[in-house]
Amino acid sequence: MSFSIRKTLRRLWSPQHKLACSAQLWRELVEELRVRSAGVRESGAFLLGRCEEDVRTITAFVLYDDLDPNALESGYVHIDGRYMGRLWEICREQKVSVVADIHTHPGGYGQSDTDRKNPMVAVKGHIGLILPDFAARKFSRSNMGIYVYRGSHEWETVGKARNPSFFYIGL
Repeated sequence: MSFSIRKTLRRLWSPQHKLACSAQLWRELVEELRVRSAGVRESGAFLLGRCEEDVRTITAFVLYDDLDPNALESGYVHIDGRYMGRLWEICREQKVSVVADIHTHPGGYGQSDTDRKNPMVAVKGHIGLILPDFAARKFSRSNMGIYVYRGSHEWETVGKARNPSFFYIGL
């Protein structure tokens, strides 16, 4: 049994959370998404980390256009499958898994038809996050999209009220 003060504090402050990220890493990620979106196109990243019990902890990220240089060229996210092998190499090297993915949208944070029909990782339980307004303005966990893949192109919307307890950003 491993003991961690950080894990204990997270459980005290947000006992139901399923996804966790340090505040520093979250700020770095959002800033990169904002810069790469440039206020005019979607950007995104695979979120890497560990799964312990039922909590996924984000420890790193790989931006889509770092894998596929053309991933953002159409204005929306599209990754050529030929570049996915590099993602799995990174996971093996860092001994992590893809715990979620994130991308930006113009305007709101609702899933598009394309998002629903084309999960970035089509594995039941995968978590997809969507940030509004190309991540160009401040937002909170209650005004971002959090979706859990259920398989067969079906998603559960976590929902505005549950977002803060589902996704912990802090220690």
